[in-house]
Amino acid sequence: MNRRDFFTASALAAVGLAGLRVAPVKAAGSAGTGLVAAREFQIGDAKVTALSDGFLPIDASALIGIDAEGFAALLADAYLPGPTHPTGVNAFLVDHGGRLTLIDAGTGTAFGDGLGHLVSTMTTLGLDPAAVDAVCATHLHPDHIGGILTETGNPFANATLHVNEADLAFWGDADIKSKAPAEFQGFFDMATGAVAAFGDRLMPFTGESDLGAGLTAMPLPGHTPGHTGFMLSSGDDTLLFFGDIVHVGPVQFPRPEVTIGFDVDTEMAAATRARVFDMASADRLRIAGAHVSFPGVGFVEAESEGYRFVPQSWQYG
Repeated sequence: MNRRDFFTASALAAVGLAGLRVAPVKAAGSAGTGLVAAREFQIGDAKVTALSDGFLPIDASALIGIDAEGFAALLADAYLPGPTHPTGVNAFLVDHGGRLTLIDAGTGTAFGDGLGHLVSTMTTLGLDPAAVDAVCATHLHPDHIGGILTETGNPFANATLHVNEADLAFWGDADIKSKAPAEFQGFFDMATGAVAAFGDRLMPFTGESDLGAGLTAMPLPGHTPGHTGFMLSSGDDTLLFFGDIVHVGPVQFPRPEVTIGFDVDTEMAAATRARVFDMASADRLRIAGAHVSFPGVGFVEAESEGYRFVPQSWQYG
């Protein structure tokens, strides 16, 4: 692991967080649009529900390897206004083989009112968080485990927590925390707090582990040391939940070498993204991204330079 990259990224992340502007996603029955950001689809015999936790506006200053002009040009190519990109925060509920598995747990109160809507969206849809059997965390950043930490306790009170051992070791390392910028130390506290909320229901894993219910862990290191994707297989159908391989789709699909200040190891993160894009495009593999525009599900197609994202079409019936 390149700790120099981590501390550089930490400082950039702290600066980026200070300038974030957020806007809420409305749940049904609330003031505003009255819409719930959720989408259900099938993968073989598995039912997957994409759930929006909200969004973060990210601008060029958060990225490494592209300037503001290039950032704005790529957003314009995608018919998006600048100067920020509304980066979604998505979680996915998998109902397969009699087990409910939640891929990532949202932000909770970590980033303000524009996020933290996962649990309210679930309850609006009639999905009881206490009925979740397992939470699989792609990694231990606050926007993936913050929803575990609420004033009334862990809403996924009956679930096991599955996390890569490398992430547990990194975020639980007091020496690494002590050397991190003060603004970033809260990330360590949230990670250890979320893990502690599961007590003896913590289930660490390493490598390509079989997690049951058709899910297999796939190591995708770089963004964090234990950053992990989860491959769902049912019948002849597959879907890769690839976590934080992408943060700003209109930029990083065509320019996969562009990294973000939240990456612990930027070079490894870029190499992992290139490997995943190559695999997904060659195998026509369906992917689900935590930060791809909601619902974040689709395909990766190779272009003459870089790649493009092809959203999954609506499943009728």
